[in-house]
Amino acid sequence: MENIDYLNQLDQELVVAIGCTEPVAVAYAAALAKKQAGPGAIKKLDVIASINIYKNAMGVNIPGTQEMGVAMAAALGAIAGNADQGLEVLSNVTEGNIAEAKALCENGKVTLETYDGEQPLYIDVKLRTDHHSGRAIIEHKHDLIILLEKDSVTIFQNEPTLSTELKDSITADNISSIYDFALNVDLSKLDKIRRAVELNGKVADEGLKNEYGLSVSHALQGPCDLKDFNLEIYCAVKTAAATDARMAGAPLPVMSNSGSGNQGLTVTIPVLAAAEWLNADEETHMRAQTLSQLIAVHVKSSFGRLSPLCGAVAAGVGASCGIVYLLGGKLPECIAAVQNMFGTITGMICDGAKAGCALKVSTCVFAAVQAAKVAMAGRSIQSTDGVIEEDVEATIRNMERISKEGMADMDRLLLNIMLNK
Repeated sequence: MENIDYLNQLDQELVVAIGCTEPVAVAYAAALAKKQAGPGAIKKLDVIASINIYKNAMGVNIPGTQEMGVAMAAALGAIAGNADQGLEVLSNVTEGNIAEAKALCENGKVTLETYDGEQPLYIDVKLRTDHHSGRAIIEHKHDLIILLEKDSVTIFQNEPTLSTELKDSITADNISSIYDFALNVDLSKLDKIRRAVELNGKVADEGLKNEYGLSVSHALQGPCDLKDFNLEIYCAVKTAAATDARMAGAPLPVMSNSGSGNQGLTVTIPVLAAAEWLNADEETHMRAQTLSQLIAVHVKSSFGRLSPLCGAVAAGVGASCGIVYLLGGKLPECIAAVQNMFGTITGMICDGAKAGCALKVSTCVFAAVQAAKVAMAGRSIQSTDGVIEEDVEATIRNMERISKEGMADMDRLLLNIMLNK
């Protein structure tokens, strides 16, 4: 397979974002709608969004604020968002902006409706000011603009073929070809990977320095020096620290993976931490990161960009492969680690973005290190067990069936539970 396929995949699926990507995507759509409408006081803001968007916006802080929810995200995007900054749209929110957005919501000027179509990631924002109206539709990817309107006249319309399942939007691949690419890619072409390590590493450092959310990282570390822990805890603490900070709304950019900042953290930080713990050289670290990131995209393409299965599972699978590489493993050990991961955390569901995600992430990181160690000992969960097949790609297809067939109504059920507590 040509290297350019995977370089393009990295470019498309590793995207910088500030804050949880679902509320931020709503804010981005609202900022785009406001840009079409132009200056003027906002009279009405109508949002139609898919179930997954609501589910992942209910319990997570909007960056730079202590606010939550789709309505506030839309209001802040319309009032303070810079549509030219993509998923960094809320990088300059002020206390005045927050007060204005709250007033917009409290005065009944923001309406919410659930999208009932087929697209699992859909946001449609209509905005009316004193003088004009604007509309923006985002589908498939958190930053993929499908339609822009001003006063009901189409200003921009994207190719409808772009609004497809993640599985259909990336180059067909498999773990073997990803491994070959990671092993041989020209290191000078991996600036996106270096940027991911830089950004996500800073978020982890912030979470270690200050207590956020549930402070899972501080609870795991306790009074001990981090460098005295074993590999599992060292990786889990650093990754939980980054997730603690992000879920609490720390206004720091992260490099997301497959549309999720938490996935970006879970696929990057454990490999970075393992490289530190093992004193790996720069080349080994970069190749391990590349392997980790691309395996996560490969797995997530089967689950779907927004899925009932927790995205930390796919990211943890990627991280396990990166850790195997750092431990000196090769393709057979990577495949064994993938099988071990799927045989361990098969059914972890996504019940929305929230502070508790740091616990899920740390659990997946523990599992990733353990799966890698077991693989390095030459052991793999066998095809006689559960979802595991002889062919690892068939195992991934089984996980796809669990996500799309077995959990077809899971997101609707979860949102119903969350709304009726």
